[in-house]
Amino acid sequence: MSFTFIASAADWGRIAPELVLAIFALLILLTDLLLPQAGKKGMKAGDGGNFIVLPVLSLVGLAGALAASIILFNFGDYLPAFNHMIGSDPGTLYAYFIILTASALGILLSPAYLKRLNLLHQGEYYALMLLGTVGMMIMVAATSFLTIFLGLEMLSLALYILCGFVMRRATSRESSMKYFLLSSFASAILLYGIALTYGATGSTSFAGISNYLLHRADLLHLLPGAHVPAPTLLLIGMGLLMVGFAFKVSAVPFQAWTPDVYDGAPAPVTAFMSVGTKAAALIAFARVFAIVFAPISNDWMPVVWAITVLTIVVGNILALAQSNVKRLLAYSSIAHAGYLLIGVVAGGTVGLSAILFYLFCYAFLNLGAFGIVSVLERADNSGSNLSDLRGLWYRQPLLAGLLAFFMLSLAGFPPMAGFAAKYYIFYAALQSGHPELLIIGVLASVLGMYYYLRVIAAMFMEKEAAAHTAGVATSVPTRPAPVSGRRVNSGKPGNNAAATAVAVKPPTAPLSKEKTSVVAEKALERPVVIKGWTTWAALGITVAGTLLMGTALAYWLVNLAVYAVGVMMRVM
Repeated sequence: MSFTFIASAADWGRIAPELVLAIFALLILLTDLLLPQAGKKGMKAGDGGNFIVLPVLSLVGLAGALAASIILFNFGDYLPAFNHMIGSDPGTLYAYFIILTASALGILLSPAYLKRLNLLHQGEYYALMLLGTVGMMIMVAATSFLTIFLGLEMLSLALYILCGFVMRRATSRESSMKYFLLSSFASAILLYGIALTYGATGSTSFAGISNYLLHRADLLHLLPGAHVPAPTLLLIGMGLLMVGFAFKVSAVPFQAWTPDVYDGAPAPVTAFMSVGTKAAALIAFARVFAIVFAPISNDWMPVVWAITVLTIVVGNILALAQSNVKRLLAYSSIAHAGYLLIGVVAGGTVGLSAILFYLFCYAFLNLGAFGIVSVLERADNSGSNLSDLRGLWYRQPLLAGLLAFFMLSLAGFPPMAGFAAKYYIFYAALQSGHPELLIIGVLASVLGMYYYLRVIAAMFMEKEAAAHTAGVATSVPTRPAPVSGRRVNSGKPGNNAAATAVAVKPPTAPLSKEKTSVVAEKALERPVVIKGWTTWAALGITVAGTLLMGTALAYWLVNLAVYAVGVMMRVM
């Protein structure tokens, strides 16, 4: 039996957003070769045009991908492309909007950060950001397990390198290695799950697996909508799939990698991956379990319910003990993954649309918080401890005010987007017949307010423990150095020589490369302010998005998500 498939022009048009980003990633690498490289003889680190040209080129590529997504959303045929391997339905395109927003904000936060830390190789950085975005988009659009694995590996390979991009920082190298090792195990487990699912159903496409379950229901003479008992091999495959997805989502008990990776990675990369990776993995998780495996939900629902409750409770409890804002936001991200898993348990149009809307809101909240952390972060990865933030309102009121704004939104205070997102996800739990998840979620949210408010209290209600002494000259009496050819009074009684103390600057040896690096990093430890128009733009967009999505746009975006999910479930 032979198989022949030829891609049509319509197939390529349905993946236009991914094609645009892939082309611009290659264009960035070529442009980087033509630009003057920082670090060459006679050129300072900030002289190269790559600090402006490359991020602007990346943003143009993201704008082109967004435009293509909007066109497909309004005028596309919503049919799967490449022999039912990748979708172009409204649910997929809605997810594109979330991932492209996260990528654009991450890139806007990057130029000032990279310049402040004197990081070179800008072309590789922005190309990897775009290729990681392509991987996330492939994963959310996948209508086959093979495409899911392709997208997962593409985004993971890019993030492995981005997490360790600050090579001189030990925590960054550690972050990259931990993420690589643990993510590789999770990917292998996911692949085993795909293999066992194929062995049980004879297909890797979602449509093929759905047909298998329908055929099995007919063989067992079951009524429409009745539970279909799954074969043992499929149960084992589902368990392995659940482990692989739960790792990428940062769900308990597979969350151990999250705090260390988030803490060590560069802050703009952490901001990007905290939203993009979670969106890609969670939407794929929901598509597989809440849609494809819906007829056998009685087999997987108790396990996902337990993971959901554990993730909500453990994430909030572990965040209480954190004194580092970056790690606190990592545990907060785990707790928010638990809230999002409520949508998987709820299932149906209400549950899946709640996931999409929550992720869209979360993109602005979390990227805004990590954006402030990226401004505060120093070369040695310090600057985000509560001790560093103590009294920040009195030193840098703008940064303190913005961080407090995003912390309150993450806690779920109205009228910001965090409240609207939690309200709709809890509404989905209630509508689907899971009031216990509503109660647990509300109680955990109240608990979570403590660690968010603790950061605000440190900035506004506490003074600095000790004044900064760096760069302050102190007057200490010192013995003058002897001068060649001139007598200096030794201070002994009876000495009739002129009591003249001459201050002579000792000869200085040229600094070695290692000492120069240390001096440069010490200079980077001074208090910083928001620099660069891109950082201002990113923070302005996150503030506006947080307010608008919690007020004026909330109702419209929820209805749009309901429409997108409804069409997605029909065309699959």
